[in-house]
Amino acid sequence: MDKNNKTNIILIHGLFMPGIIMLKLGHFFEKMGYTTTIFSYKTLSKTPQENARNLIDLIESIDDSNVIICHSLGGLLTQQALSHMDQPEQKIQKVISIGTPWQGASILNLMHQYHIDGVVGKSLEILRPKMHNEWQFPSIPLGSIAGHSIIGARSLLQRDPHTPTDGTVTIEETKIKGMTDHTIIPISHTGLIFSNLTAQKILKFIETNHFN
Repeated sequence: MDKNNKTNIILIHGLFMPGIIMLKLGHFFEKMGYTTTIFSYKTLSKTPQENARNLIDLIESIDDSNVIICHSLGGLLTQQALSHMDQPEQKIQKVISIGTPWQGASILNLMHQYHIDGVVGKSLEILRPKMHNEWQFPSIPLGSIAGHSIIGARSLLQRDPHTPTDGTVTIEETKIKGMTDHTIIPISHTGLIFSNLTAQKILKFIETNHFN
């Protein structure tokens, strides 16, 4: 993809976070010649359906050449929004997810044992572990970035050295049938947003449809 064609990048944050959390990534891509738009939404008090409708409204309001970069919950929200658009490939050229639990977040099962899964608010249903989730948009390449770290909430709830995670989401959960490429970098779930390596991997995928 030619970065000089006025491609816009839509940045979508994850659970518990405000839109400004994506500013560092946005600044990186602006320096590379892209325009950026941050989609900010209420992860706890609004349902995924409400947030998806608002995301669709945003997508429809801007030009056709867009790439979506989404962190964690933002990836699942992106999938839901695109599934309710007639021809999403006319608006969205590529999607890059960062630490998105495409198969649901099994950490919720651990949280449920301690009766604290309710803290995720109205995002609970979309984050529940699911079977056989697939990327159903063959015309929109999807690149998935996973982190690998012991730093995160998961280590407070369960010590399991045999399951590789980013501290919150397991690496296996970041994989989805139909994705174009997948890569793992040694950074924690939240740290992925701020990492220069993450930004460089995303840029590589935007340009080539591959991370390496």
